[in-house]
Amino acid sequence: MILAGTGFARIGDDQKQIESRYGQAGKDLGEHGNVHEIGYVWEPFLVVVSYVNGISEREGFTKPDTSPMTDQNIKDILSISTAEGTTWQEGQANGGDKMWSRSDKKVVAIFPSIGKFVFVQDINFVQPK
Repeated sequence: MILAGTGFARIGDDQKQIESRYGQAGKDLGEHGNVHEIGYVWEPFLVVVSYVNGISEREGFTKPDTSPMTDQNIKDILSISTAEGTTWQEGQANGGDKMWSRSDKKVVAIFPSIGKFVFVQDINFVQPK
C-alpha cells in the first residue's frame, strides 16, 4: 500500500521522487535566486518544477501546444497533487483566476484566467523576480 501512494509527484517531494513520476528531466531551466527550475514532459503536459533546497515547492503544468486547459485537465492535475488523506476546496481568487486550497492548508493550486497553465505550490512559495 505504501508504494501506491508514492507514485505521484507532490509538493514537498525531492528530485528523485519527482523523477519517479515524471521521468528524467527534459531541460534544466537554471537557477533564479534560490529556486532551481527543471522541465519534464509527462503524459499530456509539460511540467516545470521549482525546487528550493532540492525540494519541489511549485509545479507548473501546461499543454505542449499551449492550448487552453480543459476542466478534465485541471481535475487530473489536482488529483495527482492530492496527498493521502487530503482533498481540494475551491476558494476565492483575484480577477478571473481560480484557486483551490488543499485540506491540509499546505498547498494551493492556481489557474490564471489566461487558461493555459495550472500551478500547484507550497503556500509559502515566492516566485523570484
